[in-house]
Amino acid sequence: MTDMTIGKVADVVGVGVETIRFYERRKLIEQPSRPREGGYRIYSDATVKRLHFIRRAQELGFSLKEIAELLELRDADAPRADASNVQQRAMAKLRDVDQKIDQLRQIRQGLAALVDRCPGQGPLRCCSIFEALEQNAVPASRPTVSEEIGMQTIRLSIGGMHCHGCEEIVRHVLEQQTGVKGCSVSHESGEARVAVDESEISDEQLAEAVRGAGYSANIMNIPE
Repeated sequence: MTDMTIGKVADVVGVGVETIRFYERRKLIEQPSRPREGGYRIYSDATVKRLHFIRRAQELGFSLKEIAELLELRDADAPRADASNVQQRAMAKLRDVDQKIDQLRQIRQGLAALVDRCPGQGPLRCCSIFEALEQNAVPASRPTVSEEIGMQTIRLSIGGMHCHGCEEIVRHVLEQQTGVKGCSVSHESGEARVAVDESEISDEQLAEAVRGAGYSANIMNIPE
């Protein structure tokens, strides 16, 4: 593999150009110097390998902060670092994944019970699923936005997300904003739902923060 421009690197790694620039701003990779004679910045094989490392770590569920710590251990000048340091971080991530799996199992059990009780035919007033939802009988992993005073949900339509790594970038950007209490991001639907304290941040400020990370963002109306 020869040295490549940012566009070629993006194709090889499977990300957008703006994602690479975001990694540069986050100091996860170094931005190459521009040639004195002019032309495009050239990325080395080592940088491409580092990008593959970042992407794979994201796919395994590591946050950008955690990836930065792993990269610090990976660098040759990391003092007194050995395999146990990496193993400890991987074990912590594994415990986190197991906890999320347990939560999903509980949600699945609740949904399965609702489906089993639903007759699957007849008028909606006979639907046991609607009845259970109205009675708050379905387990939830966290309170809904409407349950918190002064909170509202903002929906953003986001363009340029291609993978789970993009989701992680957008989620990180949103969660860093003052007044944001939580969010969910999907590259498949191209949408983010953000729980905010409306006295601290506006929908346009959220959209602008996402645009600053290299993605397009438009405000969507919340259905009544």
